[in-house]
Amino acid sequence: MIIEDYQLIWQIKKGDKQAFDILVRKHYQNIYSYCLRRVGNQVVAADLTQDIFLKLVKAIYNFRFSGKFTNFLFTIAVNTCNDYYKKPQQSYVDVNSLQKSDGKPEPIESIVRNEEARAIKKKLDVLPDIQKDTLILYYYHDLKAKDIAKITGVSLATVKSRLKQGKDKLKKMLSEEDYFER
Repeated sequence: MIIEDYQLIWQIKKGDKQAFDILVRKHYQNIYSYCLRRVGNQVVAADLTQDIFLKLVKAIYNFRFSGKFTNFLFTIAVNTCNDYYKKPQQSYVDVNSLQKSDGKPEPIESIVRNEEARAIKKKLDVLPDIQKDTLILYYYHDLKAKDIAKITGVSLATVKSRLKQGKDKLKKMLSEEDYFER
């Protein structure tokens, strides 16, 4: 997989536009998923994903073959999402929330899973961005702590600390919620 990314990047640097399309298709869903988990809105996530790949067009020529391409790409994604939160916010309507139901009841397991995921997402949104980024990259994108350190530009010890603090805060918030629901 890494070798394939490197081959594509070599072709891109030689001017092969088709190689860039392949690289985008290969990583688009992963980056979109990160953005969606980060901002919680499909429209904004799609816009941010487009911005990330536009930035990649300019940045790909500066890519050095000394590390993983996914780390390079996620660094752009993390910085783009952080920049998004620094800008004045616009309101968007999530198109999926406007769709009509087909009238069939959802299976109870699916409803419970969706509610649990929403509860975790809601609590995750409360965390500071540095912990939220770390948890999303670690749990949802299966990145190793050393890769997260490279992406976020901090030490491995800092990443481990953010993971622990973020997990502890989430556990506390979720256990408090359980306590109050009893």
